[in-house]
Formats: sequence, C-alpha cells, structure tokens
Amino acid sequence: MLLRSLGFTIASLLLATSVSAQTLSLPSRTTGLTPLKGQVTAVQAVRIPLGDAITGSETRVTLKFALQGCLDKLMPLMSHADVQGDRVTFYVTALNAHTEGSMVARCRAMPQTTAQVKVPGIFQRRQIRVVFLGQPTQPQQALRNRPIAR
Repeated sequence: MLLRSLGFTIASLLLATSVSAQTLSLPSRTTGLTPLKGQVTAVQAVRIPLGDAITGSETRVTLKFALQGCLDKLMPLMSHADVQGDRVTFYVTALNAHTEGSMVARCRAMPQTTAQVKVPGIFQRRQIRVVFLGQPTQPQQALRNRPIAR
C-alpha cells in the first residue's frame, strides 16, 4: 500500500511539473497505479537530421516491463537524463495502470511491454545507468538479507 501511494505521489508531482501533463490522462476504468521496475533490453545509437546537411546523434534505450494484470496498461514514461562526463543516468517513473477487468481476467502469462528513453549523444551500454523511481534502493535490500549479529 505504501509503495502504491509513493508511486502515485511521484507520478502526481511529475505530472504537475511536466509539459505533457495537459495531454496525459488515465486509461478508462483505471483502479490504481503502481510503480514498475523494468530492464534494459537494447541500447542503440541513432543519427538524426538537424538540418539540410547537419546530423546529430542520440542514444535510445529500450526498456521492458512486466505488467501486473492481464488487461493492465503501461502509462507513458516520465524520465530525466542526467549526463555527467561520459556517463548518463536515466531517472524513470513507469506506472502500471490497473484496470477493473484485470481483477477477474485470467491469463497464461503476464503481458510485457516496452518503452524507450533517449538522450543526445552516443553512449555505450556500460556508460548507462537506469534508476526506476518508486522502487526499493539497493542498501535497504542488502540490509534485509544481512545476517543478524548475536
């Protein structure tokens, strides 16, 4: 419950400050939002035209998400790229929109979907870090698995 509230709060704050907030709406019959953690499936450097004889480059990172219900939807990603030298960190908010139909629908496997984030410049996979907001951080997970000293 706390995780759902955190995800909704993060989404609300990002929506309030986002230019795209005017066009972003919930899918019909949405009953809740939950933050998702994805995984990087592809990194691609792409040349893009900037003018008649000028091209630029950008790196596109494809992320895969497992939805939490058969009829759930992935909300549009909200992301921010932080470039520091030759490294980039993507801060991504990905939300699973729970639908009424998913409460009763049965499926053989949970659906998966993909989305992309991009940043100007060329980066290799080892130079990219993706942080999914609304997810537990590594130190907390490590503390849970650490043996108790007696």
